[in-house]
Amino acid sequence: MKNKPDGLFFNQGFAPKRRKSRYRSAELEVRRACLSERFGMEERMKKKTIFGGMAAAVPLLLLAGEAAFFYYYSVVRFPEKKKEKTERQLRREERKRAKKPRARFEETVQEGVRWFLGQEPELVSITSYDGLKLCAYYLPAEGTKKEPSTAQDKPDFADAGGKAPAAGSGEAARPAKNILLLMHGYRAGGLTDFAGLYRFYHEQGYSLLVPFQRSHGLSEGKYICFGVKERYDCRDWAEYAVRLAGKDCNLYLSGISMGCATVLMAAGLPLPSNVRAIIADCGFTSPKEILKTVLKRDYHLPAFPLMNLTELLTRWRAGFGYRDASTLDAMKNCRIPVLFIHGEKDDFVPVQMTLDNYMACSAPKELLIVPGAAHAAASLQDPEGYQRTALAFLKKYEAKE
Repeated sequence: MKNKPDGLFFNQGFAPKRRKSRYRSAELEVRRACLSERFGMEERMKKKTIFGGMAAAVPLLLLAGEAAFFYYYSVVRFPEKKKEKTERQLRREERKRAKKPRARFEETVQEGVRWFLGQEPELVSITSYDGLKLCAYYLPAEGTKKEPSTAQDKPDFADAGGKAPAAGSGEAARPAKNILLLMHGYRAGGLTDFAGLYRFYHEQGYSLLVPFQRSHGLSEGKYICFGVKERYDCRDWAEYAVRLAGKDCNLYLSGISMGCATVLMAAGLPLPSNVRAIIADCGFTSPKEILKTVLKRDYHLPAFPLMNLTELLTRWRAGFGYRDASTLDAMKNCRIPVLFIHGEKDDFVPVQMTLDNYMACSAPKELLIVPGAAHAAASLQDPEGYQRTALAFLKKYEAKE
């Protein structure tokens, strides 16, 4: 009985321990609740950060996608589709062509192209400064095929072994004194832009050199450079034209749309002394300005920051920037006479760009605004007025023998 603890001792020895255990449990519960609350807050903060980052990334991804799309749309050459098109695709393309401003001149254009190819022009080529093979058609003024008007006028090729003579193979043929270098526009077929002028120029005694610009038609190249690199191609074609026509020839440069920007930018480079004059039809002032105009007109988007991202991508992949060349800079130091032409109803290249080029030009200059003419259609809208003005301008600066 002595060893048995009494109730007082028992209570005094163990009751506090039980109270301590209860306090510890409550404290642990509080700690757990606090930790749970803290972890919950951290988890919510993590989710907010993730969702906030995703929300911020979406506009950036959209902007990057738009920049990539605009880059491929504007600069990269479209791949040639070798698959035969279905009737539905052909009808869709026909509807698209019918909506274009030049659609009502389609028959005239096709007739001009058929005439040009019917003269059997010679296919020639050069190598660009960066190693691309550039091709062109050359139609000399002498010794070309003529369309017989009647059966009696058909030539007899019996003396030639039954074969028609090749273009420029006539016995009296000699290098032409006057030669025109014709540069086509952006994504044009290469022959359609000057379709209304080939026959006229040729019948006036001009040899025609018609290049396919880089990344167009038969010429090599992956990137369209809006005149920045094409200006050097134009310079090389001018030197080639002098070799074709002779060192005493009169060489004239003519361009439409991007081809116009090309020849105007080329005027800022050292060109052969044979270059007498330039005909500049509906050209833009710089890649930056025309692309900014297209963004605003077609996509209703501001230039910043899409243009900046697209230019970074263009410089990285295509090797040029939108500010690398400007017709305005070239015109400030130009010494070659220029005839500026633009269609009054041009909704692609603003008329103001030609007016800016005209005002910047320091050389002898003339200006022709064709009423009612759409983009690249001035020579089709008013063929007589265009031809009369162009021919008078060419003759004005022709070096006489």
